[in-house]
Amino acid sequence: MKKAQTFGDARSILLETIIDLRSGKFEVSRGEAITNAVDALTRSIQVEINAAKLSLQATAAGKDFGDVMRLGTRKIFDGELIEE
Repeated sequence: MKKAQTFGDARSILLETIIDLRSGKFEVSRGEAITNAVDALTRSIQVEINAAKLSLQATAAGKDFGDVMRLGTRKIFDGELIEE
């Protein structure tokens, strides 16, 4: 199986999985495992997108969450709450 470095790679692997399942190249449980992994990755990316949107909204409201470009390495919670 090739290495996924981009979302295009992930989509390609997912399509290859579908083709391999149809041809009987490997068992359904392996295909399900690959699909579940891709789904988890997609959800993780969506969380980062949502965090970026929230950070931009907070900055517009005068609150500083830090550099949006640090997504993926950003702390989830550093103990400080936003005050209204």
